[in-house]
Amino acid sequence: MPSTSRQRSWEAFSYWCFDRGLTPAPAHPWTVAAYIRAVGGGMRLDVLRRHVGHIGSAHYEKLRTRPDRHPIVKRTLESLRREREEAKKPKTPALFRPDDFVADETEEPKPKKRRAAKKQPAAKRGLRSTPKLVRRKRV
Repeated sequence: MPSTSRQRSWEAFSYWCFDRGLTPAPAHPWTVAAYIRAVGGGMRLDVLRRHVGHIGSAHYEKLRTRPDRHPIVKRTLESLRREREEAKKPKTPALFRPDDFVADETEEPKPKKRRAAKKQPAAKRGLRSTPKLVRRKRV
């Protein structure tokens, strides 16, 4: 008897889980989302949705839960759809072309001179008793 697409979907998911040491049933929604990310690049989006639906219905028969309807799984499918739409959109041209900014080779930048720090004796380090710019009047 030939296997149905639902059986093939479940077998592919369970093999993927066993290879990674995960339990296919009951599968956590994060496991299903990771599976979507792992195999999603090679499938069309409608085939992937149907594949995830088959996994959910197999779960429902065994455990009466549907991880494919969890918000994490739905967001993962939606993000994959958005990524594919973004990849299809033509790239907008850059605001500036690379040759708009040509380095001026006639004038080389001069290196900045660093002043040597004045070392104060150990006794003069610390807080001052008067502000730096204020002097006392001599009487």
